[in-house]
Amino acid sequence: MPKMKYLLLFHLFAFCLTTGPSLSAEPPKLVVGIVVDQLRYDYLERFGDQFTTNGFRLLMDKGAFMTSARYDYVPTVTAPGHATYLSGTPPSVHGIIGNDWFDRQKRKTVVAVDDANYVGVGSVSTNVHISPHNFIGDNFADEMRLRYGSKVVGVSVKARAAVLPAGKKPAGVYWFEEKSGRFITSTYYMPELPAWMKAFNDQKLVENYRGTNWTRLLPPDAYHYPDERVGEGRLLGETNSVFPHTINYTEDKGYEAILRTPFGNQLVADLARAAIEGEHLGEGENPDLLCVSFSSLDACGHEFGPYSQETQDLTLRLDRTLNEFFNYLDARIGLEHVQIVLTSDHGVAPLPEFAQEQGLGGKRVDEGKLMKDLKKKLSTRFGSSKLLLTSSFHYGHLYYDPDALKRLRITADQVSDFIREWAYSTGDFQAVFTRRQLLNGTAEGFIGSMVARGYNAERSGDIVLIMKPFMISSTGKTGTTHGSPYSYDAHVPVIFYGSSFKPGRYADEFHITDIVSMLCAALKLEPPSGNIGKPVLEALTGN
Repeated sequence: MPKMKYLLLFHLFAFCLTTGPSLSAEPPKLVVGIVVDQLRYDYLERFGDQFTTNGFRLLMDKGAFMTSARYDYVPTVTAPGHATYLSGTPPSVHGIIGNDWFDRQKRKTVVAVDDANYVGVGSVSTNVHISPHNFIGDNFADEMRLRYGSKVVGVSVKARAAVLPAGKKPAGVYWFEEKSGRFITSTYYMPELPAWMKAFNDQKLVENYRGTNWTRLLPPDAYHYPDERVGEGRLLGETNSVFPHTINYTEDKGYEAILRTPFGNQLVADLARAAIEGEHLGEGENPDLLCVSFSSLDACGHEFGPYSQETQDLTLRLDRTLNEFFNYLDARIGLEHVQIVLTSDHGVAPLPEFAQEQGLGGKRVDEGKLMKDLKKKLSTRFGSSKLLLTSSFHYGHLYYDPDALKRLRITADQVSDFIREWAYSTGDFQAVFTRRQLLNGTAEGFIGSMVARGYNAERSGDIVLIMKPFMISSTGKTGTTHGSPYSYDAHVPVIFYGSSFKPGRYADEFHITDIVSMLCAALKLEPPSGNIGKPVLEALTGN
């Protein structure tokens, strides 16, 4: 080959290296982390043709859509989900093993974000004690502050959903107080609400929805399932489970009724806009972070289930809310200067009655009756029914009383062996794992590995019981829940939007713990201390 051709190839190769795609040289002005509580992956596929152009579809069509994303631990519930998605850390490390758990030292149940050292700010209650103290380690919000001096704000109607993604030293964290209808915070963050937050509360937007009818957004024949089916619950003050629904505020429940409707999400979107303006997010030289969690789909889904007109309608209305919010971001900051990640903290099981109707074997399991039977049989076998520290299953965890075992001269292994055989004899449990198995790494199968990642040596129980698919813990006749290792609870959407991400659908294996690795790669950040995730390189604009 002539020398001139070699030179041409060399310069062409050098040109490609210098001009090809690369991670954005300039960081975004604002990163927005969005969690839609209880948003199953299949909602985006089932309802996708009814979405607007710039709501969910903006992210689905112009973002990097991880279609096989799932949680790789249990329990799949709100607090662990919000603690994990921006830390890249499973509950086994960050310690948020549930919305609550039994504390062996205190001999009582503790709530994930409770902290008696602090009190509410802006609250009408004396029983608000909130901080991120129980979270072990750091997260993406903390790393953004360390790298860029970023301002971080978290908002939601749930305290745990606002607190856990926002890290240890955010500029502000705000959540909804049902009793007063106001957004509040904690003395952990500040001694009083900022002026912009007071002004937002003074608008009393929640009163605009008093007595409002929630009607269908679309004609009845646009909905996939009947409006009424066995197992559906009711909204507060209603006598049936069909459209239209009315928002009824009451003295004892306060403004709780709005949380089960699309209007709860609208309140959070309104607050997110107020936070951007009040805190001047996205106006500095370095990127800021806004963590937004929409919780109304969760409250609605618990009542009506995933195959209901209410769930479909609320998802469609949230799409319109996101459309307005994204348009607002574009007008104020410019979407070219914004990076967004959207995911969910968990999915949800079908109503057991619906599962039975479909031949899937659904069942409502009364854990109170199970516990009564277990204690009776423990008494027969070991001479005492008081071998457990608590009379309830904490996401399947049981805690042994070491003093009782010592007094009766029996071992934890003996009790575990007995409980395992008892559990399988009931016909309700798919898997049982002991503390020894989980700490020694011998919990086998995909369920065993999920339980192990959700198992914290300090805080978890002595044995963990996992129910069979489509079975839920329930003492009533309506509603549903989540928390299992099965796909309907674990498979959720993850979408990245912004200049650092290549649009497309990616079917790669992807776990929630991988989210923060993608974000840190995009923003050139040190990953959080407990991060175990890895980025999908082909979804980044430079790899």
